[in-house]
Amino acid sequence: MRHAVLLLAVLSAFARGVAAQDTLAIEPGERVRLTLSSGRSDVVGVLVTQDRDSLRVQPRPDAPPLAFPRAGVTSVEASLGSHGHAGTGALVGLLAGGVVGAALGSSCSDEFLCPGPGGGALLLGGTGLLFGALVGVFVRTERWEWVYPKDLGITVGKTRRGLGVGVSIGF
Repeated sequence: MRHAVLLLAVLSAFARGVAAQDTLAIEPGERVRLTLSSGRSDVVGVLVTQDRDSLRVQPRPDAPPLAFPRAGVTSVEASLGSHGHAGTGALVGLLAGGVVGAALGSSCSDEFLCPGPGGGALLLGGTGLLFGALVGVFVRTERWEWVYPKDLGITVGKTRRGLGVGVSIGF
């Protein structure tokens, strides 16, 4: 029993919950994504204010801010901006074009204007590289950085059978 009390004391000292923090390492005006413990889909918007009890997020410029209790927020991410995928698109286009070009080039042996497998792979691979890069420039995604929980979080809470310990690990 004494070891259980000591373990709970140590875990309580290291427990990190959103509700226990004064403020998160984000400023009003930043774009954030909240994951809620209720299982609702993520909430994305601009952080308006934060205090010990809640986070207020404005999901759209024309909508009023919504308040989310800190106890119901399991993770918070801050936006690092959006970026294109030109490199990934170029690589996919090169590989796909190269494979198709090699297959088509090898199927037309002894014909006039037949480039052969190497020439077909080079021609269609180069075309695929350019087309894939062009498509990748226009495919944009948003990058996110974890604000809470950072790496390791330990929480102690009351359950039906007594006390429970929760551990969250960020990768």
